[in-house]
Amino acid sequence: YATSFPQSIALASTFDPELLERIYAITAREIRVRGVHHVLSPVVDVALDPRWGRIEETFGEDPYLVSRLGVAAIRGFQGDDVDGQIADDKVLTTLKHMTGHGQPEAGMNVGPAQLPERTLREIFFPPFEAAVKEANAASVMASYNEIDGVPSHANSWLLNDVLRGEWGFDGVVVADYFAINELQVRHSLVGSLGEAGALALASGVDFELPD
Repeated sequence: YATSFPQSIALASTFDPELLERIYAITAREIRVRGVHHVLSPVVDVALDPRWGRIEETFGEDPYLVSRLGVAAIRGFQGDDVDGQIADDKVLTTLKHMTGHGQPEAGMNVGPAQLPERTLREIFFPPFEAAVKEANAASVMASYNEIDGVPSHANSWLLNDVLRGEWGFDGVVVADYFAINELQVRHSLVGSLGEAGALALASGVDFELPD
């Protein structure tokens, strides 16, 4: 059994970071007692296209609100990180999904995101940057989509230059499920799974999920 809380979009309607921190602290405790240490949450995508079918996973369309609630969620999940250790009732977090996932072409999940750098920096980057700098998120998940033709799992500028270089992220970048394989089968960037793995690794992805 576990406590059932509202979807993220409903929690966002409270505009109450302190409430969210308490809720995610309860969730962390219930997760940890079952032996889990790492969660694929929170989603800090900014959702701008209402046709996209994953709006309920997000905290909405406002970058500032998403930033504040994302930081609160991480603090609830992870607590205060002391020398790389988390408390017995806390879990490590994963920011999802970096980035542009909430404004895909035609509202189609995994669709390309045609976003200039200015839009990325003004709208889509701020929640991730706040989560990294203020809440020390443990891991970041690259997004399925491509940004201006470059899949996020093969985007060294996004994962190495911005995430690690500009923001100082020193955690783990994880793949979305089967997304490394999709560098071959969906995006047609490479001719084999081995090449896909090498490209993702060079581009800043550390860990493949689910395998």
